[in-house]
Amino acid sequence: MVMLRDGFKTIITITGVSGTFEEIEVSPPELDAGGSIDQTTMRNTRWRTFIGKSLVTLGEFSVKVAYSAHMYDQMLAVLGRNRHIVVTFPSGNTLSFYAILDKFTPDTLTEGERPEATITFIPSNLTTAVPPVEFSPVLSTVTTVW
Repeated sequence: MVMLRDGFKTIITITGVSGTFEEIEVSPPELDAGGSIDQTTMRNTRWRTFIGKSLVTLGEFSVKVAYSAHMYDQMLAVLGRNRHIVVTFPSGNTLSFYAILDKFTPDTLTEGERPEATITFIPSNLTTAVPPVEFSPVLSTVTTVW
């Protein structure tokens, strides 16, 4: 197993969006078990008892980008739609999943500063097939050392 030593160079690929942004910061999606289920009864003697929930959540994530004005056209075309997303980590490992493009939020445009924006995604865990099928995120690993 290769540990990530640096966040550079993490790349996002979005099906249907190309060539209009470059990543500055990437906040990969969290994994969330959703808490616990209380199993405590009157038969417990000292401790409250709990079990984990069955379903897990792939959390919302965001990407800070430098962008071109063409980003508006591409974002408008896919905003609110389910897309295949691939996060390529610096090690070459990839995380592949489906997500809804929820927001494209440009920062204030200021003289002398690079225009930046934040793209926010909500993982759907559903394919784009008709009908959609539940899809678990897939981590593909590489064996080469970087």
